Amino acid sequence: MSIFQVVTLSRPRLLQIRAFCGVVILFLSNVLMASGNSSLPNIIVIMTDDQGRWSLGEYDNRIITPNIGYLADQGVRFDQAISPTPVCSAARASFFTGRTASQHGVHDFLSDKDSGQKNWLEKERLLSEVLSDSGYRVGLFGKWHADTHGWIPVRGFDRWLTYDERKTNWVNQYQHSGTVYFSKDGSATAHTGVQARFLAESTVAFIDEPGERPFAAFINFVEPHFPFEGLPERLVSQYRQVAREIAAPGDTSNLRSSGNVSAPVADHVEKLAQYLAAVTLVDEQVGRLLDALEGRDLLNNTLIVFTSDHGHQTGQYGLYGKGNSTIPQNLYQDSIDIPLIVYGPEHLVAAGQVRNEFVNLYDLFPTLTELAGASTDLAGYDGPGKSLLPLLRGERLTSFRDFQHAELGNARMVHNGRWKLVRYYQKNQDDPPRDFWYDLNHPLGERFSVPPPSEPQQVQLTDAMESFFERYETAEHSGRRIWDIPSHNALEIWRR
Repeated sequence: MSIFQVVTLSRPRLLQIRAFCGVVILFLSNVLMASGNSSLPNIIVIMTDDQGRWSLGEYDNRIITPNIGYLADQGVRFDQAISPTPVCSAARASFFTGRTASQHGVHDFLSDKDSGQKNWLEKERLLSEVLSDSGYRVGLFGKWHADTHGWIPVRGFDRWLTYDERKTNWVNQYQHSGTVYFSKDGSATAHTGVQARFLAESTVAFIDEPGERPFAAFINFVEPHFPFEGLPERLVSQYRQVAREIAAPGDTSNLRSSGNVSAPVADHVEKLAQYLAAVTLVDEQVGRLLDALEGRDLLNNTLIVFTSDHGHQTGQYGLYGKGNSTIPQNLYQDSIDIPLIVYGPEHLVAAGQVRNEFVNLYDLFPTLTELAGASTDLAGYDGPGKSLLPLLRGERLTSFRDFQHAELGNARMVHNGRWKLVRYYQKNQDDPPRDFWYDLNHPLGERFSVPPPSEPQQVQLTDAMESFFERYETAEHSGRRIWDIPSHNALEIWRR
């Protein structure tokens, strides 16, 4: 049949050919899509609450975390990772958006009772949406707290297990054992037992759900967050004898305690022992998850991230808490330093690395977005995060990031590894900011501010801070105008 004869075919015959071609194209598209999804690794992000980097066995061998240590030994440990904002809601909002607090507008912890608005992240593109649109089934297990009304499932998540404050008060979610009230896919439920174990078991159940799509599970333990009580005695007893050696009581600094969370010297050993027992409890759940993945032959195709929302002082400087533990708020290294460990398939992760590049929690947004192949989202991304995939693969980079930046309300921080500037902007925009300088090599750490470094160094760090936030802030959400932003809670440090 010649090409000229084709046009003489009857209309029904042409429709049959067109329909057949359509079926073939659809079939091939589905094959390619299934092939693409099967090539994507599964993702597990384990995020703890209020865990300072110092509280891992990787940094102090008296702390018992062998399973997290296994992830570090067989993966990549980032020793200069920080939180963008040392308070839970703000840090988690930055993790799920890849943007700074001065971009998304969440600067402090959010209270359903006292928050000045709802839907703080309504206009943001969330990591859960990126992964869902890329073919993942996405689940959250544990703490959300990046917005208000967390009992309502958030866009992008296929499974939603978090806390239900409508049933009881906000402290209930932090109970390490006992009865905790949850929202499961929007419906009220409760669990009695050890909460961390329940979250790990719920995650394994999610992994076992049928389907061809890869999974992305966010497991957000509340450990080792306050209250420092109710942890299994078998774990607490291991730390009572060494707690005083790990962080002795009686320390101090030149910032006044806010009194949000405190403990007398006499209670310090017990509180710290409970805190460290919570860390070991999480480590046990990490082992439980590793066993579940290995037993299902999934470990070799799963990327695992272990991190925390921000750091914590548990007696350091005589304080208990994070950025809001002092008046004015602090940006101490103990508040911002976080653990960050990534384990994964060998084609993605070159095992056994210890990296010292300056990395930030919001770097995980572009990292996981790139991993999911979401090029459209990366093209429109306007946050400061950088993909960690080159570092994970073991590439040697001559330049990654020269300065670390963090903020909390009207306070901003920049450091270059040695000199650190903390700047407090004033409510009256005409008043000059208050600057405090710290020498991170000083034997007393950040207990007291120090005289400024040389003028060239002052200019370098000041310019770095100003240029960074000029690029990564919006007029509506800038921390410099924190008094014009709706209140997050009734305890905001900058309104006291």
